[in-house]
Parts: sequence; C-alpha cells; structure tokens
Amino acid sequence: MAEARPSGVRDHRRWAFAGCVFDEANWTLTVDGVRVPVESKPLKLLRELLLRPGEVVSKETLLDAVWPEVTVVEASLTTAVRKLRMALGDDRGDRRMIETVSAIGYRFAAPVELSGIGAASVPSPHSEKGRSASVLTGARRPLVQGFGLVSNAAAVGIVAIAAVLGLSLLPRLSPSKAAPTFTSREVVNAIRKLDVEEAERLIAAGWNPDVPFDAQGDTALGFAVEICEWDPGHDRRRLMLMARTLLDGGATLDHRNIFGDTAYSIAKAKRFCGPDHPVTEMFRRICNSGRTPLRDRCMASYELARGQHFDPPSRPEG
Repeated sequence: MAEARPSGVRDHRRWAFAGCVFDEANWTLTVDGVRVPVESKPLKLLRELLLRPGEVVSKETLLDAVWPEVTVVEASLTTAVRKLRMALGDDRGDRRMIETVSAIGYRFAAPVELSGIGAASVPSPHSEKGRSASVLTGARRPLVQGFGLVSNAAAVGIVAIAAVLGLSLLPRLSPSKAAPTFTSREVVNAIRKLDVEEAERLIAAGWNPDVPFDAQGDTALGFAVEICEWDPGHDRRRLMLMARTLLDGGATLDHRNIFGDTAYSIAKAKRFCGPDHPVTEMFRRICNSGRTPLRDRCMASYELARGQHFDPPSRPEG
C-alpha cells in the first residue's frame, strides 16, 4: 500500500507524462488510467526529478531531498529508482523516462505537461528553459545515438579547431522561425571547453549537433572525444556530460565521416580515449542496448565510407 503523502508539500500540481499522472496534492501515481501503489520515497524521488525536467540531478541532491537529515547509503537511492521504474513501467522498452547518468545521477527524459496550483514555479514546456529541456530529452529525435569524426583527421588540437571554424551549423528551426542566435565559433568553443551549459543553450537556440562540420563529414561528438588526445588531463566527468548532452540533442552514433569513422570508433582508439574510458563505455552500452540496437552500425566501416562527400554549407554570420 502507498504511504501517506508527506507533510510540507503545499503545491497542488499534476504532472502528466508518457501515459502517467503524478498528483502531488493527493500524492498518487496513475499509469495508463490505473492508480499504482508506490512507497513514499520513490514518489519523493519522482517529484525531485519532475522539478528539473531534462536536467541531470546528482545523487547527492537526490539523497539530500529524499532522505533529509538522514545518512543513508547510495544503495537506498538505487532501490528507490528501481521501485519507481517498476511502478511507471519504465523497466521495459528501449527508451527510459528515468535516465541513469553514470557516476553522476539521474535525468527525467520524457516530455512533461504540468498543471495546477504551483505549476508556475516549475519550468513550463513552453518557457525558454522548457524548450531547452524538450531538446535535451529527445523531443525532436530519438534519444540514443551520437555521431562520428575522423580518427586520423588532422583535426586534433589547434589544427582541428581551425578546420572546424569553417563549418556550418544548420539550425533545426523551421524557415518560418527566427534565425538561430549562435555562431560556429561559439559551438566550437563550447565543445572544446566542455561547456555543457553553453552546449545546452546552443541546442535550444536551434543548433543541430548532427550536422557535419566540414567536407570530411566531421561532427561535434567526434570532435569532443578528440580532447582525449590533446588534453590527457581533461575532466572525464565533463566529457561524459558533454557527450550525453549532444546525444540528447539529436546526435547519432551510427554517423560515419568520409573515412568511415564513427564517434565510438574514435573514442575507443588508444590514440584518443581508449577502450576503458567512461565515455567509450557509455557509447558501447548505447550501441548494444534498446529494442533494435545499433551494434555494428556504431563501428567504423571504411568500405561503406567510399564515395561519401559532404558539402559544408556556408558559415553563419557572426
């Protein structure tokens, strides 16, 4: 039986997502029209994730929010996540509402409709932050996948950046919408500096991270993992977050450049991140998971690459 709604919850918000409704006032969860009994801790966890749709919420933040003033082991959080996924039916299918961000925390990755008293205190799907979240949660494209960059491209360090500066960043915005408010230099700098927040802003502004940078077919995810070569002391956690942000923004892991390389084949190369790097492990899991896993499509294929050519569009103004 579900536990009673905890004291201190004043907002009367209703969160609708993927056939589910979480009624915060009555502290109930309904899945496909049927009320599902859930313990209080998993429901508290759900609320914390819904308060930050599309954002990565750290384990520390969740532990503090769900178990305030109590010291618990991390396994308690893992158990609460498992129970919540079971209640939501999120333990089935190839795309989860609750994403695990390895070694960092969790993200609520489904589009959310919010109504009721107190809804104004949470980002709306129509607000600027809400639009950013809708991009990051894959509202425009399937969630998993990334894209490639040449492993033997001279695009490492300053040489790579110089080549990329001639790229085009075609917006996802329709012709009827305002022009994107970003430049190619901003995109390159964000990726090079592993500035995840800036990457999120650029995606929300219309940047499509799956568009090749240049005539070699290089794209942002492959460029990001090349940091492993020219900055061996890079922040691995930030690289993981950048890669996940690009993936969530619409990148595809089965993209190959004209040399036949994918982001995964670049990342696992010893010259770059190597097979044991966390970002390589993440790519491997994505390539082999889901109802229709990409598997071999994530691998380099120099035979398939023959004859490919990318005509880079003109560089955006600014």
